[in-house]
Amino acid sequence: MKRALRRRAFLTLGVLASLTASCSRDRTSNVGSPVFDTDVAPILAARCVGCHTGPAPAGGWNAGSYLGAIGCVSGGGAPTTLPDTDRAPIVLALSKAPHVGLASADESATIAAWVSGGAPARASGVHPAGIVDPRSPSWHGTVLRNAHWTPMLDATDPQACGTCHDGTPAGRPHGVTIAAPGATACTTCHVEAGGAAACSTCHGQGARTYPPRDLCFFPADAAKAGAHAAHVESSRASATGLSCSTCHAVPQPGSNVMSGLHGNGSVEVIFSANVAPERSFDLTAKACAVSCHDRGGARPRPVWSDKKPMGCNDCHTSPPAAHFPGACTSCHAEANTTGTALVKGPLHMNGLVDLGDGSGGCGACHGKGTDPWPRTAAHKKHETPTNARPVDCNNCHVVPTTLFAQGHLDGAAAIVFGGHAKDRGANPAWSGNSCSEVACHGAKLADAPAVPLWTDTSGTASACTACHGIPPSQHTPSTSCELSGCHGTEVTRSLMGVPQITGTGRLLHVNGTIDLAP
Repeated sequence: MKRALRRRAFLTLGVLASLTASCSRDRTSNVGSPVFDTDVAPILAARCVGCHTGPAPAGGWNAGSYLGAIGCVSGGGAPTTLPDTDRAPIVLALSKAPHVGLASADESATIAAWVSGGAPARASGVHPAGIVDPRSPSWHGTVLRNAHWTPMLDATDPQACGTCHDGTPAGRPHGVTIAAPGATACTTCHVEAGGAAACSTCHGQGARTYPPRDLCFFPADAAKAGAHAAHVESSRASATGLSCSTCHAVPQPGSNVMSGLHGNGSVEVIFSANVAPERSFDLTAKACAVSCHDRGGARPRPVWSDKKPMGCNDCHTSPPAAHFPGACTSCHAEANTTGTALVKGPLHMNGLVDLGDGSGGCGACHGKGTDPWPRTAAHKKHETPTNARPVDCNNCHVVPTTLFAQGHLDGAAAIVFGGHAKDRGANPAWSGNSCSEVACHGAKLADAPAVPLWTDTSGTASACTACHGIPPSQHTPSTSCELSGCHGTEVTRSLMGVPQITGTGRLLHVNGTIDLAP
């Protein structure tokens, strides 16, 4: 145990010596300046945190943490501690309504001195004052980047962060068993999954894993952030958000995330197979030439910095060239009728041309999933009739043998009677809103067969007397349908004496034959 402690002390002294040497070059190293932790934070807690904290702090300024205190006010305002003079917003605010008199003269002087001293976070004999200030040249992110992240990722490095701090990706060096007293764990600030090695640490902010970083601290990111949000956030696009691997080589999970092309100081655009066959990026024009966009529309080569939303005619015309000109909703589940807008879903921009809901069966366009029956008008009455067997689609339509069979996908629901609709020599017809002379509805059984209106879903067209009388014409005058020698297993009587078709009877009813009980 003593040997481990001595080794930790030796390593800590080495880190102390190397880091302390840089203090004289740090803008925020003014000796004797107030610091946030012990001098300023208590003042802000007493005077400011009541309004300036929580998820929606007043003015967009959060006084409850160091980074919040040196951050920016809402609406793209200036950093509260810059410039480091009496013109800093946090100093000016104390002399203006409604903050006049909020802090005492000594408290105001402390805050002003803190700002003029570079707004340091804490006094430390180990790290320079700006170690946690993203605007400082001594910020730990800058120091680690210049060292190619080695102290964070390699526990054997002489300046390994794990020598003092818990929560480093590489863990503690050999022989170091506990963190240094007072040393903040990396995961105190880096709370996302992955800790300090999370994607958002270098690329985004908080739970957001893509650029830009916090523009208050990294204003230069605004120019290079580009259209990341439009590609990644499904809530802002008319498609499911794309993964980073669509356009970049993504490192494998693990402690050493800075390997290969990752973390080499440049941004490589390497498209995945999902955007094949056309995939290239013009470094000069900053324009993408990818199959996602180049489909015959008005903006086949979008520039990365152009954040204008892509419209339905930008990647492809609506409808695309040589495409059926009917309503988009006839074939696609995520478009409106006019093809001018999309609803968010998993199909658009998935590399495929999906019909309907993308399930691949008849239900993709006509029904839902594996159910091919549309939900319109009297389809449901034919799919699950109350007193007859289900009606096959071929009774009213030509069922295609292939997706692109002639007459299919032409946008028109053609009525071509067949199957049991033409039983007994019936000659059915469709008027555009109703059927007539259909065998299923009594043609050749009744003097006046039913002429059901297609939009009538009341059920009256399926009543026993709607298609034929009881008994039907040209039938014996007997009404004892349930006699064992007639239709005894197919027909029964209700308590009121009304004939009813049984479960077995429904399988035989409207099957094209007159079935008698054995």
